[in-house]
Amino acid sequence: MPSLDTKQVILAGFVLVAVVLGVYFWPRSAPPEVVPDFAAYTPVEAKKQAFFDFVRPSLQIENSLILAEREVLLGIKASAALEVAYAEAEIQQIRQLAEKYRVPDRDTLAIDAVVNDLLSRVDVVPESLALAQAANESAWGTSRFARDHRNFFGLWCFTKGCGVKPRQASAESTHQVAAFETVRAGVAYYFLTLNAHPAYALLRARRQALRVAGQAVTGDAMAEGLLRYSERGQDYVDEIRQMIRSNGLESRVE
Repeated sequence: MPSLDTKQVILAGFVLVAVVLGVYFWPRSAPPEVVPDFAAYTPVEAKKQAFFDFVRPSLQIENSLILAEREVLLGIKASAALEVAYAEAEIQQIRQLAEKYRVPDRDTLAIDAVVNDLLSRVDVVPESLALAQAANESAWGTSRFARDHRNFFGLWCFTKGCGVKPRQASAESTHQVAAFETVRAGVAYYFLTLNAHPAYALLRARRQALRVAGQAVTGDAMAEGLLRYSERGQDYVDEIRQMIRSNGLESRVE
């Protein structure tokens, strides 16, 4: 049986994750966030700094929520290692996270297997990677979709009315560019896409390998998992890495 201290930690974890999920899924219904006119900034370095300062807080908030979820999973895994049976509340929490992060076969897999799969998904996206992609996909915050719809990551959606149809899209096209009320909502969608979509399994595997090896989870290292983010494939990966390096983004983390 776990000690009193362990029980307290587990209980605290349940409370924390409940708060996290409540914040994450709470409707983001505030008035549309105003995006600065980054094109007006001069010189270029001033524009870049303003862009990073504007986007970074949303990245930090969403990463903190993911880390809170991860800590709960690690606590559950630790208690299971002590051969403590899963509590019903733990099982419910695991199921909720498995649905959110789209774990395959989550309804038939053993709980231990679901937890292990979740730990490869419920993890941070390095600020350096997110900042480089945001700058690349939004033309440093000056694209129409960034300015008017808070979409800094070139994210698509496939439900009628979910976003904005690109001007160059064909009449038969079913996809739209996703629209958000706030930058943070777009960041949350972007993080969940990387952490849950099958297209980014390589990115998650790379991150997990770094964790197992005790190495830093960096944007440069994880960029190789973005081969399917763009039709440009390896050229896109190389460009993101170059943006991380040329802008010193690994050292800009605050």
